Amino acid sequence: MTTTAAGGTLDEAVRAIGDHEGGYIVATHQNPDGDAIGSLLAFTRLLRAQGRDVVMWHPHVPAVPGDLAFLLRQGEAVSAELPADAGDRLLIALDCASESRLTGGAELRSLAGSIVNIDHHHDNGRFGDVNHIDAAASSASEIVAVLAERAGWPITREVAEPLHVGIVTDTGRFSYSNVTPATFAVAGRLAATGIDIAELGRRLYENTPLANARLLGTALAGARSLLGGRLLVGVLTADDFALAGTDETDGIAEALRGVGGVVVSASIRPVEGGQRVSLRASDSRVDVSDIAHLQGGGGHRAAAGLTMAGDPDAVVAWLEDEVGRRLDAGAPE
Repeated sequence: MTTTAAGGTLDEAVRAIGDHEGGYIVATHQNPDGDAIGSLLAFTRLLRAQGRDVVMWHPHVPAVPGDLAFLLRQGEAVSAELPADAGDRLLIALDCASESRLTGGAELRSLAGSIVNIDHHHDNGRFGDVNHIDAAASSASEIVAVLAERAGWPITREVAEPLHVGIVTDTGRFSYSNVTPATFAVAGRLAATGIDIAELGRRLYENTPLANARLLGTALAGARSLLGGRLLVGVLTADDFALAGTDETDGIAEALRGVGGVVVSASIRPVEGGQRVSLRASDSRVDVSDIAHLQGGGGHRAAAGLTMAGDPDAVVAWLEDEVGRRLDAGAPE
């Protein structure tokens, strides 16, 4: 396979995948979101429809978050173990900006053979043999849809459904700045397959467990307003999780960002060795992926994450400093 460390066109990715004569491993990043799972399932279904041998792999269990489990079809499973012949398979990495986010720290070259890296993160480390990185795309799911069309693979309803979920979740229901005319065009072609958009929306956004709603309420009630209300931080503890009956924090940073006057929001939760921070931004003056990189994290300009040692107060103080410096250096409000 030709190495294209600086990048790779869509056609190069199509050729690398289509010309491979063995099996495939399809994988995505740790703590997978809707785009990660959507692109993972869709790509697997596309390849299997071509009669290919595909293993979906994710080192963590469960790989599919509970709120996205409805996307799984009967018999579909994500393996926590690599197949014995992994070294002979082509690994397709989806929606993953770095090798460490894919493997959890293991050397990727020791786990699989050749690698095709398909992503839309602008800070992608280009760790594959072929790297198709389209930072203008709204999501990995949008890229997968375009790649399938270029390859001549039919996008059935079973493929369109997870791709739609991936696009919807990574664009904030088509409300984020990453939405382009191309995004709407792809979404329209997916809708034409007959997917039930209303039902998918209900499953995604109107099916919140009461425990999750209680935890969100705790985060909002105790949110720390800093920098004149421009930074809003929700700090959650193990006691909060026990009281609510859940430790599911997805969506909390987005809810905090929705408060009037907030430029950057963050949710902070305890993890082994420190605190896990989810960052969101509503203003181009602050690239939260740049902040996340300082602690080995990453993401998008408007949505990123990191893990940082220290207690919550120290993390909040660090965030206040980093966000404040960027706001001070940016354009006036």
